[in-house]
Amino acid sequence: MHTSRPIDVQGRFLGVAVTHVADHGGLAWRFVATDPLLEDLDGATFPSPAEAQRVAGLVLARSTGRPAGGTAR
Repeated sequence: MHTSRPIDVQGRFLGVAVTHVADHGGLAWRFVATDPLLEDLDGATFPSPAEAQRVAGLVLARSTGRPAGGTAR
């Protein structure tokens, strides 16, 4: 069974982080982008949903010219 967490920054839904088994056999989180500004991040893996949210916020800020922010779920 997969677990998922929504990823949003400053109230903007960007995608979801979904668990999967990493190459090393451990658990990782794969980011599935729903916002076109984050398409370059689609499929990237992270150690936690909080890290996926942090990086998504940085990519969003770079794309929009606004400061990154948000809270981890």
